[in-house]
Amino acid sequence: MTTFLIKSLGCKVSQYDGERLAEKLRNLGLKQVEDVPDVYILNGCSVTGRASQKVRQTLRAARRRWPAVKLVLAGCEARLLTQRHEEMAELDWLLKDAEPASIEAMLSALALDVLAEPGSISSQPVTARTRAFLKVQDGCSQFCSYCIVAYLRGPEWSRPIPDAVDEARRLVAEGHRELVLTGIHLGHYQPSLLPLLKELEKIEGLDRIRLSSIESIEVTDELLDWVAESPKACAHLHLPLQSGSDTILRAMRRPYNSTEFAAVVARIRARMPFAGITTDLIVGFPGETEQLFAETLQFLEKIQFSRIHIFKFSPRDGTPAATMGGQIDNAAKNRRSDEVEAVWQRSAQNFYRQFVGRELEVLWETSESGIVQGFSREYIPCFIAANDSLLNQITHVRGLSVTPQGLQVTEI
Repeated sequence: MTTFLIKSLGCKVSQYDGERLAEKLRNLGLKQVEDVPDVYILNGCSVTGRASQKVRQTLRAARRRWPAVKLVLAGCEARLLTQRHEEMAELDWLLKDAEPASIEAMLSALALDVLAEPGSISSQPVTARTRAFLKVQDGCSQFCSYCIVAYLRGPEWSRPIPDAVDEARRLVAEGHRELVLTGIHLGHYQPSLLPLLKELEKIEGLDRIRLSSIESIEVTDELLDWVAESPKACAHLHLPLQSGSDTILRAMRRPYNSTEFAAVVARIRARMPFAGITTDLIVGFPGETEQLFAETLQFLEKIQFSRIHIFKFSPRDGTPAATMGGQIDNAAKNRRSDEVEAVWQRSAQNFYRQFVGRELEVLWETSESGIVQGFSREYIPCFIAANDSLLNQITHVRGLSVTPQGLQVTEI
Protein backbone atom coordinates (compact mmCIF):
# COMPACT_ATOMS: atom_id res chain seq x y z
CA MET A 1 0.00 0.00 0.00
CA THR A 2 1.33 3.43 -0.93
CA THR A 3 1.95 5.64 2.09
CA PHE A 4 1.87 9.41 2.34
CA LEU A 5 2.67 12.13 4.84
CA ILE A 6 1.14 15.58 4.51
CA LYS A 7 2.25 18.76 6.23
CA SER A 8 0.35 22.05 6.05
CA LEU A 9 1.86 25.49 6.55
CA GLY A 10 0.00 28.74 7.09
CA CYS A 11 -3.53 29.72 8.01
CA LYS A 12 -6.52 27.71 9.24
CA VAL A 13 -7.84 27.48 5.68
CA SER A 14 -4.56 25.88 4.64
CA GLN A 15 -4.81 23.44 7.55
CA TYR A 16 -8.35 22.55 6.50
CA ASP A 17 -7.37 22.09 2.85
CA GLY A 18 -4.54 19.79 3.90
CA GLU A 19 -6.91 17.68 5.98
CA ARG A 20 -9.36 17.39 3.10
CA LEU A 21 -6.59 16.36 0.71
CA ALA A 22 -5.42 13.71 3.16
CA GLU A 23 -8.95 12.38 3.45
CA LYS A 24 -9.27 12.11 -0.34
CA LEU A 25 -6.01 10.17 -0.53
CA ARG A 26 -7.10 7.81 2.23
CA ASN A 27 -10.37 7.22 0.41
CA LEU A 28 -8.33 6.25 -2.67
CA GLY A 29 -6.56 3.56 -0.66
CA LEU A 30 -3.35 5.35 0.37
CA LYS A 31 -2.21 5.02 3.95
CA GLN A 32 -1.36 8.10 6.01
CA VAL A 33 1.80 7.73 8.09
CA GLU A 34 3.95 9.93 10.32
CA ASP A 35 7.41 8.94 9.07
CA VAL A 36 9.21 7.56 5.98
CA PRO A 37 6.36 7.86 3.48
CA ASP A 38 6.36 6.93 -0.19
CA VAL A 39 5.19 10.45 -0.99
CA TYR A 40 5.59 13.62 1.08
CA ILE A 41 3.04 16.37 0.35
CA LEU A 42 3.71 19.89 1.55
CA ASN A 43 0.61 22.07 1.55
CA GLY A 44 2.50 25.34 1.22
CA CYS A 45 1.68 28.92 2.15
CA SER A 46 2.71 31.90 0.00
CA VAL A 47 1.19 34.84 1.87
CA THR A 48 4.62 36.46 2.35
CA GLY A 49 8.09 36.14 0.90
CA ARG A 50 9.17 34.54 4.16
CA ALA A 51 6.37 31.97 3.84
CA SER A 52 7.61 30.97 0.37
CA GLN A 53 11.13 30.71 1.74
CA LYS A 54 9.89 28.37 4.46
CA VAL A 55 8.27 26.17 1.81
CA ARG A 56 11.61 25.73 0.07
CA GLN A 57 13.45 25.11 3.31
CA THR A 58 10.91 22.46 4.33
CA LEU A 59 11.15 20.67 0.99
CA ARG A 60 14.95 20.67 1.06
CA ALA A 61 14.91 19.28 4.61
CA ALA A 62 12.51 16.54 3.49
CA ARG A 63 14.78 15.66 0.56
CA ARG A 64 17.80 15.39 2.87
CA ARG A 65 15.85 13.27 5.34
CA TRP A 66 14.23 10.96 2.75
CA PRO A 67 16.30 10.98 -0.47
CA ALA A 68 14.07 8.40 -2.21
CA VAL A 69 10.69 9.87 -1.24
CA LYS A 70 8.51 11.56 -3.86
CA LEU A 71 8.04 15.25 -3.01
CA VAL A 72 4.80 17.04 -3.92
CA LEU A 73 3.89 20.69 -3.40
CA ALA A 74 0.23 21.69 -2.98
CA GLY A 75 -1.66 24.71 -1.66
CA CYS A 76 -1.23 28.42 -2.35
CA GLU A 77 2.48 28.11 -3.15
CA ALA A 78 1.66 25.49 -5.80
CA ARG A 79 -0.94 27.84 -7.28
CA LEU A 80 1.63 30.63 -7.37
CA LEU A 81 4.25 28.53 -9.16
CA THR A 82 1.60 27.33 -11.62
CA GLN A 83 0.51 30.90 -12.41
CA ARG A 84 4.09 31.99 -12.94
CA HIS A 85 5.14 28.87 -14.84
CA GLU A 86 7.99 28.36 -12.39
CA GLU A 87 9.63 25.10 -11.35
CA MET A 88 11.39 23.84 -8.22
CA ALA A 89 14.25 21.41 -8.59
CA GLU A 90 13.30 19.60 -5.38
CA LEU A 91 9.82 18.66 -6.60
CA ASP A 92 8.57 15.48 -8.18
CA TRP A 93 5.09 16.91 -8.74
CA LEU A 94 3.19 20.19 -8.47
CA LEU A 95 -0.40 19.61 -7.34
CA LYS A 96 -2.17 22.78 -8.49
CA ASP A 97 -5.47 21.86 -6.81
CA ALA A 98 -7.18 18.98 -5.01
CA GLU A 99 -9.72 18.16 -7.69
CA PRO A 100 -10.07 14.42 -8.51
CA ALA A 101 -8.52 14.80 -11.97
CA SER A 102 -5.44 16.54 -10.54
CA ILE A 103 -5.01 13.91 -7.83
CA GLU A 104 -5.36 11.09 -10.36
CA ALA A 105 -2.78 12.75 -12.63
CA MET A 106 -0.36 12.96 -9.71
CA LEU A 107 -0.85 9.31 -8.74
CA SER A 108 -0.34 8.21 -12.34
CA ALA A 109 2.71 10.38 -13.00
CA LEU A 110 4.43 9.25 -9.80
CA ALA A 111 3.45 5.59 -10.36
CA LEU A 112 1.80 5.37 -6.93
CA ASP A 113 -0.26 2.28 -6.28
CA VAL A 114 -3.95 2.75 -5.55
CA LEU A 115 -5.36 -0.38 -3.96
CA ALA A 116 -8.98 0.62 -3.64
CA GLU A 117 -11.76 2.02 -5.71
CA PRO A 118 -12.61 5.64 -4.91
CA GLY A 119 -14.90 5.83 -1.92
CA SER A 120 -14.32 2.23 -0.81
CA ILE A 121 -12.26 3.20 2.22
CA SER A 122 -14.38 4.42 5.11
CA SER A 123 -13.87 7.98 6.23
CA GLN A 124 -11.37 8.46 9.02
CA PRO A 125 -11.16 11.37 11.45
CA VAL A 126 -9.34 14.22 9.73
CA THR A 127 -7.66 15.42 12.89
CA ALA A 128 -6.81 14.16 16.34
CA ARG A 129 -7.70 17.53 17.82
CA THR A 130 -10.84 18.12 19.83
CA ARG A 131 -11.53 21.16 17.63
CA ALA A 132 -12.04 20.77 13.90
CA PHE A 133 -11.93 23.32 11.10
CA LEU A 134 -14.94 23.72 8.82
CA LYS A 135 -14.22 25.75 5.68
CA VAL A 136 -17.31 27.52 4.42
CA GLN A 137 -15.83 30.25 2.22
CA ASP A 138 -12.89 30.75 -0.14
CA GLY A 139 -11.52 33.54 -2.30
CA CYS A 140 -11.02 37.23 -1.59
CA SER A 141 -11.79 40.48 -3.38
CA GLN A 142 -10.17 42.87 -0.90
CA PHE A 143 -6.68 43.03 -2.49
CA CYS A 144 -4.74 44.45 0.46
CA SER A 145 -1.49 45.94 -0.79
CA TYR A 146 0.73 43.38 1.02
CA CYS A 147 -1.23 40.20 0.27
CA ILE A 148 -1.12 37.90 -2.75
CA VAL A 149 -3.86 35.53 -1.59
CA ALA A 150 -6.60 37.36 -3.51
CA TYR A 151 -4.64 36.72 -6.72
CA LEU A 152 -4.22 33.01 -5.94
CA ARG A 153 -7.55 31.95 -4.47
CA GLY A 154 -9.72 33.39 -7.22
CA PRO A 155 -13.29 34.68 -7.00
CA GLU A 156 -15.15 34.50 -3.72
CA TRP A 157 -17.12 31.31 -3.14
CA SER A 158 -19.51 30.34 -0.37
CA ARG A 159 -20.30 26.78 0.54
CA PRO A 160 -24.00 25.85 0.38
CA ILE A 161 -25.49 25.62 3.85
CA PRO A 162 -26.71 21.99 3.51
CA ASP A 163 -23.22 20.91 2.39
CA ALA A 164 -21.56 22.68 5.32
CA VAL A 165 -24.04 21.22 7.79
CA ASP A 166 -23.49 17.70 6.43
CA GLU A 167 -19.75 17.93 6.97
CA ALA A 168 -20.29 19.46 10.40
CA ARG A 169 -22.44 16.49 11.41
CA ARG A 170 -19.72 14.10 10.24
CA LEU A 171 -17.05 15.94 12.21
CA VAL A 172 -19.19 15.85 15.34
CA ALA A 173 -19.82 12.14 14.81
CA GLU A 174 -16.04 11.65 14.72
CA GLY A 175 -15.86 13.09 18.23
CA HIS A 176 -15.09 16.77 17.73
CA ARG A 177 -16.71 18.97 20.36
CA GLU A 178 -15.93 22.34 18.78
CA LEU A 179 -16.03 23.54 15.17
CA VAL A 180 -14.02 26.54 13.97
CA LEU A 181 -15.57 28.18 10.91
CA THR A 182 -12.89 29.23 8.47
CA GLY A 183 -12.64 31.07 5.19
CA ILE A 184 -10.26 33.36 3.37
CA HIS A 185 -12.79 36.17 3.89
CA LEU A 186 -15.28 34.61 6.29
CA GLY A 187 -17.37 37.74 6.71
CA HIS A 188 -18.22 37.67 2.99
CA TYR A 189 -20.02 34.34 3.34
CA GLN A 190 -23.23 34.41 1.29
CA PRO A 191 -26.10 34.77 1.87
CA SER A 192 -24.75 35.68 5.32
CA LEU A 193 -23.17 33.91 8.27
CA LEU A 194 -26.25 34.07 10.47
CA PRO A 195 -28.43 31.50 8.61
CA LEU A 196 -25.49 29.09 8.54
CA LEU A 197 -24.73 29.55 12.23
CA LYS A 198 -28.37 28.98 13.16
CA GLU A 199 -28.37 25.69 11.25
CA LEU A 200 -25.08 24.56 12.76
CA GLU A 201 -26.22 25.22 16.31
CA LYS A 202 -29.05 22.70 15.80
CA ILE A 203 -26.55 19.82 15.45
CA GLU A 204 -26.85 17.42 18.36
CA GLY A 205 -23.52 16.74 20.05
CA LEU A 206 -21.89 19.95 18.82
CA ASP A 207 -20.98 21.92 21.93
CA ARG A 208 -19.14 24.96 20.64
CA ILE A 209 -18.90 27.06 17.46
CA ARG A 210 -16.03 29.50 17.01
CA LEU A 211 -15.40 32.01 14.21
CA SER A 212 -11.78 31.84 13.05
CA SER A 213 -11.38 35.45 11.87
CA ILE A 214 -13.70 38.21 10.73
CA GLU A 215 -13.11 41.79 9.65
CA SER A 216 -14.24 44.34 12.23
CA ILE A 217 -16.53 46.10 9.74
CA GLU A 218 -18.40 42.82 9.22
CA VAL A 219 -19.43 42.39 12.86
CA THR A 220 -23.09 43.30 12.46
CA ASP A 221 -25.50 43.79 15.34
CA GLU A 222 -27.25 40.57 14.31
CA LEU A 223 -24.00 38.58 14.35
CA LEU A 224 -23.03 40.08 17.69
CA ASP A 225 -26.42 39.14 19.13
CA TRP A 226 -25.89 35.53 18.00
CA VAL A 227 -22.42 35.34 19.57
CA ALA A 228 -23.76 36.83 22.80
CA GLU A 229 -26.91 34.72 23.02
CA SER A 230 -26.33 31.32 21.41
CA PRO A 231 -25.50 28.62 23.97
CA LYS A 232 -23.06 27.15 21.44
CA ALA A 233 -21.22 30.34 20.47
CA CYS A 234 -17.73 31.01 21.80
CA ALA A 235 -17.35 34.46 23.37
CA HIS A 236 -14.30 35.18 21.26
CA LEU A 237 -13.80 37.24 18.12
CA HIS A 238 -10.60 37.45 16.11
CA LEU A 239 -10.53 40.85 14.38
CA PRO A 240 -7.45 41.40 12.18
CA LEU A 241 -6.13 44.92 12.78
CA GLN A 242 -2.72 44.87 10.98
CA SER A 243 -1.78 48.39 12.17
CA GLY A 244 -2.95 51.00 14.65
CA SER A 245 -1.78 53.85 12.43
CA ASP A 246 -4.32 55.31 10.00
CA THR A 247 -1.50 56.28 7.64
CA ILE A 248 -0.31 52.68 7.44
CA LEU A 249 -3.85 51.30 7.22
CA ARG A 250 -4.43 53.44 4.12
CA ALA A 251 -1.17 52.23 2.59
CA MET A 252 -2.22 48.65 3.33
CA ARG A 253 -5.61 49.29 1.65
CA ARG A 254 -7.45 48.15 4.74
CA PRO A 255 -11.20 48.98 4.70
CA TYR A 256 -11.38 50.82 8.07
CA ASN A 257 -9.49 53.29 10.22
CA SER A 258 -8.45 53.02 13.85
CA THR A 259 -11.45 55.00 15.11
CA GLU A 260 -13.88 52.69 13.33
CA PHE A 261 -12.05 49.61 14.61
CA ALA A 262 -12.12 50.90 18.20
CA ALA A 263 -15.86 51.58 17.91
CA VAL A 264 -16.50 47.95 16.94
CA VAL A 265 -14.47 46.71 19.91
CA ALA A 266 -16.41 49.04 22.22
CA ARG A 267 -19.69 47.69 20.83
CA ILE A 268 -18.54 44.10 21.42
CA ARG A 269 -17.47 44.80 24.99
CA ALA A 270 -20.68 46.65 25.77
CA ARG A 271 -22.57 43.50 24.73
CA MET A 272 -20.06 40.95 26.09
CA PRO A 273 -17.76 42.49 28.74
CA PHE A 274 -15.71 39.30 29.14
CA ALA A 275 -15.32 38.35 25.48
CA GLY A 276 -11.86 37.49 24.22
CA ILE A 277 -10.74 39.80 21.40
CA THR A 278 -7.64 38.73 19.47
CA THR A 279 -5.95 40.15 16.39
CA ASP A 280 -3.22 40.04 13.74
CA LEU A 281 -0.62 42.78 13.45
CA ILE A 282 2.12 43.53 10.90
CA VAL A 283 5.21 45.40 12.06
CA GLY A 284 7.74 47.04 9.74
CA PHE A 285 5.35 47.80 6.89
CA PRO A 286 6.99 50.12 4.30
CA GLY A 287 6.81 53.72 5.46
CA GLU A 288 6.19 52.83 9.10
CA THR A 289 8.25 55.51 10.82
CA GLU A 290 9.01 55.40 14.52
CA GLN A 291 6.20 57.91 15.07
CA LEU A 292 3.70 55.79 13.16
CA PHE A 293 4.80 52.67 15.03
CA ALA A 294 4.31 54.59 18.28
CA GLU A 295 0.72 55.25 17.17
CA THR A 296 0.23 51.51 16.81
CA LEU A 297 1.64 50.82 20.28
CA GLN A 298 -0.68 53.44 21.78
CA PHE A 299 -3.65 51.88 20.01
CA LEU A 300 -2.74 48.40 21.26
CA GLU A 301 -2.52 49.73 24.82
CA LYS A 302 -5.95 51.29 24.39
CA ILE A 303 -7.68 48.21 22.95
CA GLN A 304 -6.07 45.60 25.25
CA PHE A 305 -6.22 42.53 23.02
CA SER A 306 -6.13 39.16 24.75
CA ARG A 307 -3.81 37.77 22.06
CA ILE A 308 -1.87 39.25 19.13
CA HIS A 309 -0.41 37.25 16.24
CA ILE A 310 2.61 39.32 15.21
CA PHE A 311 3.97 39.25 11.67
CA LYS A 312 7.15 40.99 10.55
CA PHE A 313 6.50 42.48 7.13
CA SER A 314 8.01 40.30 4.42
CA PRO A 315 7.81 41.60 0.82
CA ARG A 316 5.66 39.39 -1.36
CA ASP A 317 6.70 39.91 -4.98
CA GLY A 318 3.69 40.64 -7.14
CA THR A 319 2.05 42.90 -4.54
CA PRO A 320 2.20 46.73 -4.42
CA ALA A 321 3.81 46.76 -0.96
CA ALA A 322 6.85 44.84 -2.21
CA THR A 323 8.03 47.85 -4.24
CA MET A 324 6.90 50.66 -1.94
CA GLY A 325 9.48 53.13 -0.68
CA GLY A 326 10.50 53.26 2.96
CA GLN A 327 11.28 49.56 3.40
CA ILE A 328 12.18 48.79 7.03
CA ASP A 329 15.35 46.92 7.99
CA ASN A 330 15.17 43.60 9.81
CA ALA A 331 16.68 44.94 13.03
CA ALA A 332 13.87 47.47 13.35
CA LYS A 333 11.26 44.83 12.56
CA ASN A 334 12.67 42.52 15.24
CA ARG A 335 12.72 45.31 17.82
CA ARG A 336 9.17 46.39 17.01
CA SER A 337 7.97 42.80 17.17
CA ASP A 338 9.47 42.50 20.66
CA GLU A 339 7.77 45.73 21.74
CA VAL A 340 4.38 44.54 20.51
CA GLU A 341 4.97 41.20 22.22
CA ALA A 342 5.54 42.98 25.52
CA VAL A 343 2.34 45.00 25.12
CA TRP A 344 0.15 42.00 24.34
CA GLN A 345 1.65 39.90 27.11
CA ARG A 346 0.64 42.61 29.58
CA SER A 347 -2.84 42.96 28.08
CA ALA A 348 -3.30 39.19 28.05
CA GLN A 349 -2.38 38.98 31.72
CA ASN A 350 -4.85 41.77 32.47
CA PHE A 351 -7.55 39.85 30.62
CA TYR A 352 -6.78 36.59 32.40
CA ARG A 353 -6.94 38.28 35.84
CA GLN A 354 -10.62 39.04 35.26
CA PHE A 355 -11.26 35.30 35.45
CA VAL A 356 -9.52 34.57 38.75
CA GLY A 357 -12.32 33.33 40.98
CA ARG A 358 -14.71 33.21 38.03
CA GLU A 359 -16.27 30.11 36.50
CA LEU A 360 -15.15 29.06 33.00
CA GLU A 361 -16.05 26.26 30.62
CA VAL A 362 -12.97 24.52 29.21
CA LEU A 363 -12.52 21.99 26.41
CA TRP A 364 -9.42 19.97 27.35
CA GLU A 365 -7.12 19.24 24.42
CA THR A 366 -3.57 18.19 25.29
CA SER A 367 -1.67 16.61 28.18
CA GLU A 368 1.97 16.66 29.19
CA SER A 369 3.67 15.56 32.41
CA GLY A 370 0.45 15.45 34.37
CA ILE A 371 -0.75 18.88 33.24
CA VAL A 372 -3.77 19.07 30.95
CA GLN A 373 -4.30 22.14 28.77
CA GLY A 374 -7.44 23.40 27.12
CA PHE A 375 -9.19 26.55 26.00
CA SER A 376 -12.15 28.36 27.44
CA ARG A 377 -14.90 29.78 25.26
CA GLU A 378 -13.05 33.11 25.53
CA TYR A 379 -9.94 31.44 24.10
CA ILE A 380 -8.02 31.56 27.35
CA PRO A 381 -5.34 28.85 27.68
CA CYS A 382 -6.23 26.96 30.86
CA PHE A 383 -4.12 24.46 32.81
CA ILE A 384 -5.01 21.89 35.44
CA ALA A 385 -3.23 18.99 37.13
CA ALA A 386 -5.12 15.92 35.91
CA ASN A 387 -4.75 12.69 33.97
CA ASP A 388 -5.49 12.00 30.31
CA SER A 389 -9.08 10.96 31.03
CA LEU A 390 -9.93 14.66 30.88
CA LEU A 391 -8.97 14.94 27.20
CA ASN A 392 -11.80 15.89 24.83
CA GLN A 393 -14.03 16.55 27.83
CA ILE A 394 -15.73 19.84 28.63
CA THR A 395 -15.76 20.78 32.30
CA HIS A 396 -16.57 23.81 34.39
CA VAL A 397 -13.65 25.14 36.39
CA ARG A 398 -12.71 28.19 38.43
CA GLY A 399 -9.81 30.50 37.70
CA LEU A 400 -7.12 30.10 40.33
CA SER A 401 -4.08 32.15 39.31
CA VAL A 402 -2.51 33.83 36.29
CA THR A 403 0.67 32.40 34.78
CA PRO A 404 2.78 33.61 31.85
CA GLN A 405 1.16 30.87 29.73
CA GLY A 406 -2.45 31.45 30.71
CA LEU A 407 -4.74 30.63 33.61
CA GLN A 408 -4.26 27.97 36.26
CA VAL A 409 -7.68 26.58 37.14
CA THR A 410 -9.24 24.25 39.64
CA GLU A 411 -12.23 21.95 39.50
CA ILE A 412 -15.50 23.23 40.88
